[in-house]
Amino acid sequence: MERRRVLATLRPYSDAWWAVHDEIEAENDRQLGSRLVICRSCVTQPPSEDVTGSIR
Repeated sequence: MERRRVLATLRPYSDAWWAVHDEIEAENDRQLGSRLVICRSCVTQPPSEDVTGSIR
């Protein structure tokens, strides 16, 4: 939360802004990674043909 306040005070897209932004994104990724669970059967080899979720 503190980083977001700092981000709001910085000039958008400046080097300092990007540094804080990247820290925020990295923290979000760490939090998501700690909660995300992918079962072994979901991590299989991709299909040999090009397939989308709605069209085969």
